Amino acid sequence: MPTITLRVKTNTTFKQDWRLQSNDLQLQQQNKYSAKAGQQLRVTSIDRNAEKYGGDHWLVTFEQPLQPNQGTAKSTWYVYAPHVEELSGVPSSSVTLTPRTTTTFKQDWQQQSSNLAPQDKYTARVGQQFRVSSIDNNALRYGGDHWKVTFVQPLQPNQGTAKSTWYVYVPDVRLLTNTSTSAILRVRTNTTFKQDWREQSSNLAQQDKYAATAGQQLRISSIDRNAFRYGGDHWKVTFVQPLQPNQGQAKSTWYVYAPDVIYESPFSQSNTEIAPNRINIIQYLRQQIQGNTFIQPAGEVSLLSPSSVFLLCFLCTSVVRFKKFCKSQSPTGRV
Repeated sequence: MPTITLRVKTNTTFKQDWRLQSNDLQLQQQNKYSAKAGQQLRVTSIDRNAEKYGGDHWLVTFEQPLQPNQGTAKSTWYVYAPHVEELSGVPSSSVTLTPRTTTTFKQDWQQQSSNLAPQDKYTARVGQQFRVSSIDNNALRYGGDHWKVTFVQPLQPNQGTAKSTWYVYVPDVRLLTNTSTSAILRVRTNTTFKQDWREQSSNLAQQDKYAATAGQQLRISSIDRNAFRYGGDHWKVTFVQPLQPNQGQAKSTWYVYAPDVIYESPFSQSNTEIAPNRINIIQYLRQQIQGNTFIQPAGEVSLLSPSSVFLLCFLCTSVVRFKKFCKSQSPTGRV
């Protein structure tokens, strides 16, 4: 695990109880630690889910226990997140969110930003970059066009306390990731991504299809390559960046026609194409009878559909039974 260093940006107080103000008489001397601006402290772990701690505190365990003015040294403290920053220990696969245009992050995705109180909205400007702790990119949960994002560093609205978790309007932002750890889907030929794999693209409404062009490279959040679930020739893909159809809202998850794309592994990036194979059933059966289990691709009969798989299994089973029958009937016991 990489070492994390927490740097104090301004004089602040680490506390044993985040619910108490540092000057509250209930917070005793042994339960607060005065941290000075510029101080750097190595950290063992950080719980950045500020929603647990008033929306603006982290629970931090330090490598070296910190000594308050009175009492025993303690390793775990609550820290006011806007007063500190991380200097190291950011994983290489970390994600950064940046606005495409000036936009408003909101505490309630169901409300227009103009209807929200100042403490419930944050103005993000073009060029800003925000490191992401976690992201729920299932936009269908949030009106079809919002993500729920928890940022590493809480964001301070014009009024009220800083907050880590906000709803962001998807078309106004983009994600930046380390491409060395991102899976890529490369488009081989002009094709159409669809919201329903069972329909021909010509039968779909404009908002339910996306025209992908040859050579396009799209980063992947997740992919289900079990094509047998989707007609035998489609994959279900969720992209890092939602794709905008000609009409309607941008969508993250699409069905793609597998032979038209190439999946590039995030580990090898070897441009290895992973697509359903096509083999010659007659050649396969001939090789089985001859005892040769090696299969040469011949491209004559597609095994992409479930019915073809069932047929192949039936024929293979029949061949095995036929070989056993011939052996039992032969005087020498050989076929």
